[in-house]
Amino acid sequence: TDETCPSFTRLSFHSAVVGTGLSVRLMLYTQRDQTCAQVINSTALGSLNVTKKTTFIIHGFRPTGSPPVWMEELVQSLISVQEMNVVVVDWNRGATTVIYPHASSKTRKVALILKEFIDQMLAKGASLDNIYMIGVSLGAHISGFVGEMYDGKLGRITGLDPAGPLFNGRPPEDRLDPSDAQFVDVIHSDTDALGYKEALGHIDFYPNGGLDQPGCPKTIFG
Repeated sequence: TDETCPSFTRLSFHSAVVGTGLSVRLMLYTQRDQTCAQVINSTALGSLNVTKKTTFIIHGFRPTGSPPVWMEELVQSLISVQEMNVVVVDWNRGATTVIYPHASSKTRKVALILKEFIDQMLAKGASLDNIYMIGVSLGAHISGFVGEMYDGKLGRITGLDPAGPLFNGRPPEDRLDPSDAQFVDVIHSDTDALGYKEALGHIDFYPNGGLDQPGCPKTIFG
């Protein structure tokens, strides 16, 4: 039920206007608990199986405070493809603001919290080879910061529409780059607005030229 299953932080546009302080919640989904998440942290890994692949999903800038509409489908799709741990990184408190630089300034703090968690996984026998990060928007750069802290030994990072503003033209240590994981693939899908134009991975895809995508709302608030 809604009472017993934790859900992604839902905030209002009012929160976006007044701003939110950073708070990170990690929610674990597994084959056994595909629809009901378990809240975990660096001192309580819950039913996370360290011998299996662990995929982190990290959202980005949230100018309205609403939960990402695509999150649930992505979680279900990943679990249906392979038995793995899926960890949703909910940093909506922090990403929700109409002032983009405020959200951007919190990315390294989110990365440090994730490193703390992964360190505990490693202490219990996990392998960096088995860690996969999917980062959207600012989440793509958060993934890069985590990967850099492990000297590029993470198994894989996928950057989805990596954020451009405040990252364009920055040196590799200040953004996602190919040295952040053993394999970095990037899909650029909004390079004419808030997305990053240049290549950031070992392989970079530009669907529809990396510009506007069919079926997507035309405004940032979409």
